[in-house]
Amino acid sequence: MASYKHKMERSIQDSMRLGKAHDIYYYTSESTSKQAIPTVVDNRFYQALTTLGAGSSTFIFSPSQGLSDIIMSMKLPEQGIVGGAGVDYTGLALPRGWGYAALNRISIRYGSSSQFFQLGSQVLLENLREMPNPTTRDQLFELGGALMKQVSDFAGDNLYCYLYLNFPHNSPNGSLMKPNPFDTSLLSGPVVVTVELNPLASIFSSNSADVSGAPTAFVSGYIQVKQVIANDSSKLMKMGSDTAYSFPTKAFYQNEVQIQVGAPLASPAPAAVPTRHNLLLSGFRNGEVSSLFFWVTRNSDTNPSRSAAFVVQTTNYILPADVEFLYNGTVFYRTFDKASQMFSVISTETPSNLNCTVLSLSGTPATISEASSIASWTEIPFSQVFEQLSGSHMYVSGKKFENAVANLAITLPDADAYTIHVVYSYNAVLLTKSGMTEYVF
Repeated sequence: MASYKHKMERSIQDSMRLGKAHDIYYYTSESTSKQAIPTVVDNRFYQALTTLGAGSSTFIFSPSQGLSDIIMSMKLPEQGIVGGAGVDYTGLALPRGWGYAALNRISIRYGSSSQFFQLGSQVLLENLREMPNPTTRDQLFELGGALMKQVSDFAGDNLYCYLYLNFPHNSPNGSLMKPNPFDTSLLSGPVVVTVELNPLASIFSSNSADVSGAPTAFVSGYIQVKQVIANDSSKLMKMGSDTAYSFPTKAFYQNEVQIQVGAPLASPAPAAVPTRHNLLLSGFRNGEVSSLFFWVTRNSDTNPSRSAAFVVQTTNYILPADVEFLYNGTVFYRTFDKASQMFSVISTETPSNLNCTVLSLSGTPATISEASSIASWTEIPFSQVFEQLSGSHMYVSGKKFENAVANLAITLPDADAYTIHVVYSYNAVLLTKSGMTEYVF
């Protein structure tokens, strides 16, 4: 009778839906799980940058279990003139996130793997788009360097910047998308990270043509890692001649492709007339592209004339209109006007934009002031939306690229000179066998 009563009480919805019953009143063996290999986390390992000015530093991480996050910090020198020499920030300014502008490029080599480079500008975008929500996205950007536009600002905590180094094995996302650590004990060689810095004077804005007071080097800097160590190392995987470990990367970001369009506007500038650009994308490798993303900068912002007062705008991204992507002539992505932002927000919890600072000059002599702005980039996805969970990974297929013609069409607000920055995101794994590791696309 009890069984019959239960059947009679089932609702139409219950009887029509697939799936098995799941108890959400009591915890059961089906609704709970436990850590198979107990671990402890530490971040004791760090190494000072060997080059604090323009140039390269190398960071070597010997095989030592789980490698997770990698950060970098640098400190600017304090204001000080001694005997006519030193640092003078008078008339100089830096926007928010200036640490990423100081970063030229980074690379990583996992033991015997190939070495790939990423520009500092794309590292910032990768970090921003991987954050779980707008609040943490803005906080990460703020840690990249505070706004400073007068001498009194260049003091105390403002002199520091903290950068997240984004590589295939890790992510700044501290929530659902946090990858498992990469077990370096499986490698026969160290993990090698290189960091190259830009000349420091190149990132400063000035109320004159003089940047001689700008520092030429940081006073200190270091790279630091977070490790995940097993309480009992005997439980870790051991490599044999016939075994291999496939580590699914969260993404493999191809080195940024830059495309120049337009020509500098005459002075005085003509009326802004929207200009259409049809671009041929290059630099693809054979493999599955899960998405591509791009942002647009005005050349006069990122490489201004230094013959007079100037400002450097590293995150003043220009949002294009009427975006269209074609693969061998077939349209895979099309948005009208600026609807790309709508398609972005319905596919992720973190919109494709950033609250940033735009610097400007006014008056005689010129003074530097700031205003809030929105920097937007464009995402073109090829993979179905799936929210990854920390501690697990779902392979979601992308678009296979093989010796094809890829075109991107966009409309910009005028005929000025712009740079289109494009990054391709691939599905990839790091395959480790007999101490040797390589990417598989």
